[in-house]
Amino acid sequence: MRALVIVIAVLALATVACAQETFIWFFGEGNGDFMDSPPTFTGAMDPGGDIVDGSWTIVIPDDGWPTDPVLRYQHIWDTFYAPNYTAGTPGYWKGYFDTSHGLPEMSSLDIIDDTNGGTMTGILTLEIQVEDTDNDGELDEGEFCAGSLSGLVIIIREGTGFYDGMCGTGNFFGTYTKACPTTYETWNFGMYLWLDDCSTPVENISWGAIKALYQ
Repeated sequence: MRALVIVIAVLALATVACAQETFIWFFGEGNGDFMDSPPTFTGAMDPGGDIVDGSWTIVIPDDGWPTDPVLRYQHIWDTFYAPNYTAGTPGYWKGYFDTSHGLPEMSSLDIIDDTNGGTMTGILTLEIQVEDTDNDGELDEGEFCAGSLSGLVIIIREGTGFYDGMCGTGNFFGTYTKACPTTYETWNFGMYLWLDDCSTPVENISWGAIKALYQ
């Protein structure tokens, strides 16, 4: 909830003190594993967006998670997924990876844009959906092998090159797949970013408010 409040407040600030907005989007494909410490998902850009040459990395903080694979898997399920079941046809669990649901801090995002020449740094929320295909309210073999993912993004004012002085908000959504029973995942998603020039005196006021909200 805190992450959502931050994003809503950021959007409100951008409306009050808005420079010319820059819209950037890209397709990302990559891999990672929640059994790694910390879980790190990284990959390249696919053709079709504004960034076609570059890379992205998402790191999920795992302070306090068990290192034993069996205990770690159970901790992740019990903490982030099991409490969030929605009945339906089919029903589903949704794993919320943010500070309101057990993470010690927000996950980090790093983007290298070799198309336009620059880098971006940010934080994000992550939601991963797991379908309960037989609607029995229990996680069965094969149900956690594919699903959807999404999240909200805040780009902080630490960019370089083309993104020097920029900050903003965004979102992403896509899918994940695993070759069960292995835990190694492949992510495919689109990420959409709305960026403002945060280097001007007016935008500096907004940027200070963004940092205060996050802290």
